Amino acid sequence: MLLDCAILIALILGMLVVRAGRRAQLDWHGARGLSFLQLGLRELKRLSYQHFALPTLVGLPKRNPPPACASKRKRDELAYRVEFAKVLRFSS
Repeated sequence: MLLDCAILIALILGMLVVRAGRRAQLDWHGARGLSFLQLGLRELKRLSYQHFALPTLVGLPKRNPPPACASKRKRDELAYRVEFAKVLRFSS
């Protein structure tokens, strides 16, 4: 249960970092695109190193946030990709 709580806190921190527009401070490589969990862990490490308190945590959004993209090229690849799905049709 403690591990689940730690993962949840790291995820929320990662989402707060992306929402605040401070992603480039933690993910400096242009094409990497770290996950929210990895961003949250880096932010937690930064906060503990500088002896800052955790920010006020907010609840997770009801809908999934957009994927975390470090570069414009990666964002464009995700936005304009072609996905195929199996279509089922039932006769009535």
